[in-house]
Amino acid sequence: MGSHPVRRPSHLWGSPGVSGCIMVVECPSGPQLTDITQTPNTENAGIQKSFEEQIGAGRGDVMTPDASLFLIGRDPFRAVRRGRQVFQRKFTVAQGFGPRLNDGTGDIETNTAIGNGLMDSCAGCHANPRGSAGSGGAMLFVRPDHRDAPHLFGVGIKEMLADEITADLRVIREEAIFQARAQGRTVTLELWSKGIDYGRITALSNGTVDTSQVQGVNPDLRVRPLFAEGRDFSIRILAVNAWRNAMGLIAEDPDLAAIAATPPGRVVTPAGIVLDGTLDTFPTHPAT
Repeated sequence: MGSHPVRRPSHLWGSPGVSGCIMVVECPSGPQLTDITQTPNTENAGIQKSFEEQIGAGRGDVMTPDASLFLIGRDPFRAVRRGRQVFQRKFTVAQGFGPRLNDGTGDIETNTAIGNGLMDSCAGCHANPRGSAGSGGAMLFVRPDHRDAPHLFGVGIKEMLADEITADLRVIREEAIFQARAQGRTVTLELWSKGIDYGRITALSNGTVDTSQVQGVNPDLRVRPLFAEGRDFSIRILAVNAWRNAMGLIAEDPDLAAIAATPPGRVVTPAGIVLDGTLDTFPTHPAT
């Protein structure tokens, strides 16, 4: 977006504990922070590492010092603290902050994000209680009024539960297809997972499926627990779009780029979430 280089924010997903920063409940510091390399002060108040130092060795692995997976596996408290500070960090123009999506111009009927205001940190929108992934902050200007940003507490658990339910429902679909082909007849199975009824799915003998009786989930059987309208199913997509739409940052996440490629790929994230470009549809290109 714009003329500013954005390569550094593209490594956000390599920063230790990014998902933890979204779920953390308590924080003793203020909601938004600069780092002391940007704003040195006599109190030594602020984030103690530069953004480049927080990125460290990127995602890495459990054997790479200062990599995300190394910190998460060996020092979870430090990983969550690092992620929380990415959440609180006030990004600068040099790091790619701004301008607004499409510079605020376009058809707002089809893309309400172009009416967003800009924030320079995640905590600017999700700030209460202090510095946590809570509620508060007049986040967006879309028609006809702005909205109060919702809290993000427990969003990682919601994502994992939704992914588990999705896997269950898709196993039932595959079983229906297998039975229909093997028996040469139409087979209808109930869609149940974790005590929730998602209706029924019907498989024909030729391997096609009828999803007209599926309830509470899209025909692709992907449970989307994020946003009130069930728009997104992945924190990664949520965060990438939030950085882009509300902060003007571009996060070129490698996992999202892989599933959006041609041909689409399948990725299991370090958290165990399955992202599959052959089965799932995305409201926007998630990597740009």
